[in-house]
Amino acid sequence: MAATARGDVLQSPWSSRFADYQDKAITITVTFNNATRSITGGSITRDAGCAYTKVLIGLGGDGRPDSTDKVFNVAGLEGTQSANKAAFTARGFDTIEQIQALQITASP
Repeated sequence: MAATARGDVLQSPWSSRFADYQDKAITITVTFNNATRSITGGSITRDAGCAYTKVLIGLGGDGRPDSTDKVFNVAGLEGTQSANKAAFTARGFDTIEQIQALQITASP
């Protein structure tokens, strides 16, 4: 289980926010079972006018984030889009630790 700097175990939900040069952001939120650590779902929220349209998780074969196949593409979204457990499983994620072990970033 992932622990915070104080040693507390991370509790659901977990989220990460990526702001552009105008402080408009894209945010990924992942919900998970606190006991089993299994992902139960999540969402992506994109501010109107945010320069970012994708959340990239991990690195591609060439070592760059923009070539990863673990992408949540929300181009055209302004607001929140749900992501069910299957959306995470399709990208190779079953537990919150699997996501947190990788580099996460946003891109246009």
